[in-house]
Amino acid sequence: MPIRIRWKSKEYFGIGLLLLGMCGMLQLFFIFIGQYFLEIGNYFVVILIPLGMTVANFFAAIVIFESFAQVERREKLRSQFRKSKIDVSNLEKFLNFPVTKPLIIVSIIFVSFFFTTFYISATFLPNTISFIVAENTSAIICLLIANLIEKKYGRVQRF
Repeated sequence: MPIRIRWKSKEYFGIGLLLLGMCGMLQLFFIFIGQYFLEIGNYFVVILIPLGMTVANFFAAIVIFESFAQVERREKLRSQFRKSKIDVSNLEKFLNFPVTKPLIIVSIIFVSFFFTTFYISATFLPNTISFIVAENTSAIICLLIANLIEKKYGRVQRF
């Protein structure tokens, strides 16, 4: 049975806001890049498009978070009688924190596909349209990879 996290509950509402805030911070980085380095003068493109991409990245992070929660719950049920790990480094503690995995995955995917798509489309299109194409393409690919992680890693079957 797949885990469905109730994001409006008291326990997970803060995690949801944390994921939304970090996705917003990622898009603030792209607003800064679009405004100053790519010299996009249209404020609607620089502000409204990243707001939509924030919601898309937030949904991708939620899907990845739920699939990791599903796998973690399954492993806890299987390994109730195993010995616990004692020596864990600080980096490993940080990477095993449940919020960081989805954010790192979403950030790496979005940044890599944004810049590759932008520079490919900038050879044929003006900077403003290239920015829109790169943001939309990288958000769609991010959502597709989140869905793939949910299906293959979390083995969650919805419907």
